[in-house]
Amino acid sequence: MINLINNLTMVTAFLFFTNLLLNKFKDTFPQYNYVYPYLSGVLHGFLGVGLMVLGSATNTGFHLDLRTLAIVSAVYMGGRRAGSIALVIILVARFFLLDMSNTTAVIVGTAMILLSYGLSMLLLTPVYRKSLRRWLVIIVCSTVIPCMVVYFTSIKAQLYGTVLVAIMYMAGGLFTYWLLTYLNRSNQSLYLLKERASRDHLTGLYNARAFDSIFEQKMLDAEKTQEPFSLLMLDIDHFKMINDTHGHSAGDAVLECFGDLLHRSVRSSDYCARKGGEEFIVLLNQCDSEHARQAAEKLRVLVEEQDFELSEGMRIKVTVSIGVSTFPITQAQLLLDQADQALYRAKREGRNRVIYH
Repeated sequence: MINLINNLTMVTAFLFFTNLLLNKFKDTFPQYNYVYPYLSGVLHGFLGVGLMVLGSATNTGFHLDLRTLAIVSAVYMGGRRAGSIALVIILVARFFLLDMSNTTAVIVGTAMILLSYGLSMLLLTPVYRKSLRRWLVIIVCSTVIPCMVVYFTSIKAQLYGTVLVAIMYMAGGLFTYWLLTYLNRSNQSLYLLKERASRDHLTGLYNARAFDSIFEQKMLDAEKTQEPFSLLMLDIDHFKMINDTHGHSAGDAVLECFGDLLHRSVRSSDYCARKGGEEFIVLLNQCDSEHARQAAEKLRVLVEEQDFELSEGMRIKVTVSIGVSTFPITQAQLLLDQADQALYRAKREGRNRVIYH
């Protein structure tokens, strides 16, 4: 029984550590997010191996541990691929590390692993993985029922010990469910905090600091892949006049409307940010120079045709100047400067125009 408690302690420490590690991996290497399920599967597979090593053999020849929770956790945290990888690692380790002389024990142990895997894959879909009822089905079918089978098939099994083990399996499964649910809520809360910290309070677009991080990562990726992308630097024409004529609240209304228009006009794979004041920037992924010109001109026309609503139903017209630069025609490190220079050329040459550097 002490070994099962040690198993549960190991599961707890592992889930906290792995959650931190995988979150750090996703934040540090967002371009390798596809690796996440494989990494999660390998880590949970090693968790299962560790649980078997720390488990204990009974006088009936059966090995007591919580390896099934490693598979269920793998499916919960990393999806089906993670669960499959963890299953393979645990099955291989089971046949190499544990006693194979008791055929019944081998069959029951293998059945527990396969049941936990099959039920997790079937029941822990993204929509229902937080369902306590489904967790209970998995725990009861993959651990408690096999315990009862062992009791009725082994002459050495004692009712008291069997019930105690079944209770420990149930408690371990429920505790793991609570812990994973807690970690998931914590991850969501942290994500929301990061999102708020990276957004401009007025427009809802990325702020300058967040865009700098995005652009830095994009430069690193582009240098490796040589995939084209473009920058649009935008500045609302005569914005100071709007503030002076209609007040700062009217200027805020224009900025908010402009940000919404910008967000709706680009693809979901692109990034929009407010650099400061009335200046905005757009990163167009997988976009060459010709498509960047077309996108910039489309934006210019949309802004020119838009009625910007101020307080009390007043509407005004606004125009925008846009500077454009493209990688790899321009070196990644020079893109911002070149787009900025193109923007100021558009300003000098009369505003309400697109200039490509």
